[in-house]
Amino acid sequence: MVLVLNPREVRFAGQVWEDVSAVVVDRHAQRKVTEWSDLGPQVVLVDAPEQLVTVRVVQQVARDDVGTPVPGDSGELSFFTAPSGSDTPRRRVVIECVVTDATHELSIKNGAVRTVKLVAVSSDGIVDPVSIEDADGMG
Repeated sequence: MVLVLNPREVRFAGQVWEDVSAVVVDRHAQRKVTEWSDLGPQVVLVDAPEQLVTVRVVQQVARDDVGTPVPGDSGELSFFTAPSGSDTPRRRVVIECVVTDATHELSIKNGAVRTVKLVAVSSDGIVDPVSIEDADGMG
């Protein structure tokens, strides 16, 4: 799991999403293989041959916003992260994604909050769809 609090802004498919309060990247085993031997009750093999990577972007909506992403939108999601919110050493996280949900909540305490859920897509089914790189010298 990757949890990034207050990444400031996130880029998705060429658009900038501002006032982002959190980005959460979760990994799920879609199919598990579990085997036992004839020698005892303990598991001897576990594998997760099929995986699903999901992303949630939580964003404060401070004004009218008609640019909400819709299910099926796809593109590169990227954001920067750094320990303690400092600028060094920064890392850039890049994920090719498809939007699956975009929901809104309204409350007096939190105002308007948008949550965008996405599913990460591998380029070939083998390569991890989440890449993390040094961000030195990047904007």
